[in-house]
Amino acid sequence: MRGGKKTVCFDLDGVVCSQTGGDYGSASPNKDAISLINGLYEKGNRVVIYTSRFMGRNNSDVIKTHKEGYDFTVKQLKSWGVKFHELSMGKPRYDLVVDDKALFYREDWAEIKKELGRRLQC
Repeated sequence: MRGGKKTVCFDLDGVVCSQTGGDYGSASPNKDAISLINGLYEKGNRVVIYTSRFMGRNNSDVIKTHKEGYDFTVKQLKSWGVKFHELSMGKPRYDLVVDDKALFYREDWAEIKKELGRRLQC
């Protein structure tokens, strides 16, 4: 990534706020994460919050998920003072993700295989 403004995505539950096991109203904000996010926003970067909230109870139906959870989640983020440009509902549900744009990603497939084996116990 070279100079200029960038788009930075942040997962919601477990990153921007606490994990709640589906009781989203009881989530507590992660003040350190929010401070970092707001700083990136204020420097002109595009901030996207993405989440799989409401996906399980809606059988991964993105349209139903958006209808049920979007307004609630935007209101919650605003109440915590999170500055963002976009909230993306419908993130796929998964246990682990391997992504070349992940913050700690290294293209070392032997290490990735080893780490996946450790975490997935396979």
